[in-house]
Amino acid sequence: MNNACVKRAVRPIVIFATLSLSVSLPAALSSCASSKSEMAPSYGMARSNEYSPRGSEETGGRMVAYSMSLSLIVKHEEETSKILHQSVKSCNGFIVQESKNYITARIPQDNADRFINTSKALGKTAHESKTGTDITDQYNDNVIRLDNLKTVRDRYLALLEKADSVGEILNIEKELERIVLEIERLEGRVKSAEKSVAYSIVSVGFREKTKPGPVGWVFYGLYHGVKWLFVW
Repeated sequence: MNNACVKRAVRPIVIFATLSLSVSLPAALSSCASSKSEMAPSYGMARSNEYSPRGSEETGGRMVAYSMSLSLIVKHEEETSKILHQSVKSCNGFIVQESKNYITARIPQDNADRFINTSKALGKTAHESKTGTDITDQYNDNVIRLDNLKTVRDRYLALLEKADSVGEILNIEKELERIVLEIERLEGRVKSAEKSVAYSIVSVGFREKTKPGPVGWVFYGLYHGVKWLFVW
């Protein structure tokens, strides 16, 4: 009689424990799997795969990196420098190199001509040049190589999921590290190319007009006197 009572008392406890285990175990396994997924190396998966040429209608859709140079003769170098700094800022550019009478800035391509025209108004133009480098083919080659490497990376990641032995895992991860380094290198080249097209390099040099000293004025007057003798 006592044994029967004990069995009837224990049975609900066993059933409750079994049900609790069946509910909590899948949740725990799911949590472990999620944690493992979060801890696994991403191998560059978080980076964007989207790259597209940024050629303008003016260049027929080609990617052209422009470099402009301007040399000015001004009245006051210090004042000219201040105005150029303000002009760079108003054109949404930034200075990459400067000296007492020289600045090199990155100016958005759409604002580059406006910056040059504003600079030319500061003095007399002694020299001006503009060159463009077509980087379309090089850019497209790097993008194609980058997409191919990312496809290879994804295949290795799929193999890594199926690998059973430690040796296989180590070999795949070693190859993945090499591929990811190459992907990062190409991504850097692609971004650098896009930046060179989006921002033109503009260099402006400026100097005050040379004024002759006392001896210089003597020769200056002599020159005009001799010149007058030959003018009839």
